[in-house]
Amino acid sequence: MLRTGLRIAAASAAGLLLLFVFYPSLVLVAQSLVVGGRVSVGHYLRIAQDAANYRALANSLVTSTWATVGGTALGAVLAWLTSRTDLPGRRWWRTVLLLPYMIPPFVGAIAWVYLLSPVGFLNQVWKALSGSPDPLFVIYGQTGIIFVLILYGYPIVYLAALGVFERMDPALEDAARMAGGGPARVLREITLPLVLPGILAGALLLLLSSLANFGIPAVLGFPARYFVLTTRIYGTILNFDLKDNLRIAAALAMWLVAIAAVLLTVQRRMLAGRRFTVVGGQAGQPSVVALGRWRYPAAALLVIFAAISVVLPLAAVALTSLIRAYGMPPAAENLTLQHYATALFGLPKVHRALLNSLLLAGGAATLVIVLGAGLGYLQARARVRGAGVLDLLITIPYAIPGTVVALAMILAWSRPVFGIQLYNTFWIILLAYVIRFLAFGVRTVAAGLAQVHESLEEAARISGAGPLTAFCNIVLPIIRPSLVAGWFLAFIPAVAELTLSILLFSVGNETIGVVIFGLHDEGKIALSAALAVLVTTVLVTINLAARRLLRADAMGS
Repeated sequence: MLRTGLRIAAASAAGLLLLFVFYPSLVLVAQSLVVGGRVSVGHYLRIAQDAANYRALANSLVTSTWATVGGTALGAVLAWLTSRTDLPGRRWWRTVLLLPYMIPPFVGAIAWVYLLSPVGFLNQVWKALSGSPDPLFVIYGQTGIIFVLILYGYPIVYLAALGVFERMDPALEDAARMAGGGPARVLREITLPLVLPGILAGALLLLLSSLANFGIPAVLGFPARYFVLTTRIYGTILNFDLKDNLRIAAALAMWLVAIAAVLLTVQRRMLAGRRFTVVGGQAGQPSVVALGRWRYPAAALLVIFAAISVVLPLAAVALTSLIRAYGMPPAAENLTLQHYATALFGLPKVHRALLNSLLLAGGAATLVIVLGAGLGYLQARARVRGAGVLDLLITIPYAIPGTVVALAMILAWSRPVFGIQLYNTFWIILLAYVIRFLAFGVRTVAAGLAQVHESLEEAARISGAGPLTAFCNIVLPIIRPSLVAGWFLAFIPAVAELTLSILLFSVGNETIGVVIFGLHDEGKIALSAALAVLVTTVLVTINLAARRLLRADAMGS
């Protein structure tokens, strides 16, 4: 009975994914194969003969690989420090270390331009102190892109790793220590194998995120004429003088889809036979590792890291928002609050865009985690045929550039389907967000389920509980950290999402990311900076309020 129900649920999930993911993807692929009204591989041959496309591919692989290596190492270490050690102020650090993820990537890249462009604040200070006419470091190009991708990508791994670190059974490590294992050996042979699925899940998301990122390579790459696949595709879409430019861009996007498929295959093979679960339902409090003499040096290093990753870029944006006109020196007589007054009271579209963004982000994150819980559970428990295809359908919208996802949705939903008109409505943006960020929900839930042994559910069913009751009373409480992590992983980037929204919004349905980008593009730099500060403040406030509610709920239960 249970197996039949799981198969029916899997079939229903497959139907939804086929309609909302496969159908737009099929339209996109079909368009990439149309040349002069006939089916042809001419566009693929054309991009294969262009050396610039290979340079863009190489640049994508280099930047995303180094960003993933750096972001995974950083995120895993920070998750361990804040969850498993006696680091001073661990609860406070958890909020601080998530701040970079709350800043939209394109805003973060712009902030670093304010700091390290040839006339950036830090380079101006360097020139004044050293007397050198040359800047200390220019952020444009490959190194700058990798650096900023790491700073705004490590929270993906951090959140994924934090959930599994907190749900580990401390008895396993205690038993290893009682058997004579030292801290290093326990970490290597017990802790790391248990958290490896969660860390690898986060690393895969980070790699795909870096490959598909558009904002950071655009802001930091265009001035240096350094192109990756996403910016190359974007340039192709905007090249209206190029015949069949949209179809050529679709053909280029298939390269990223192929890379994503390879990465998923590699991940499944790496994790094959490496399944670790918690058999006990109550894991208890994880054991805390004493840092000893390294306790305060570790805290000092985190202070330096927070200054670089959070304080400096936010200060640059805040200072820019206070300057009367961009380019003026930040002297007292050149500072004003007028840009904030204009953003808050002078532009009605700002109020509308902020409300739209909060509704879209909250709705999308909730749907992502509900669907992610169902799909993650089906992947872990149903073991139906075609699970790999479902996994690919979940990942495709996240693996390919948002511009291509939006283009596919425009092509697929520009006409009513089953009598439903989505194009030029609020709902097409919501749908785009859900399918774009669905991988967050599925991956984080799957990582949490990897530590829940099926015997727990079997025991509940033997005691008379139905499948739904066993899932709600046994599984959900155990994987709750993963559910919360998945919700925030979807909500935070959706609030100020730009790439999808800029192509899908219509009058009255603008998002805050579109408004900020539009103001910046119009040359209203200080006004866009003021709005970026306000959005970041809103995100931090919502995050703190949510954490308080969760703590109160945990204490009440």
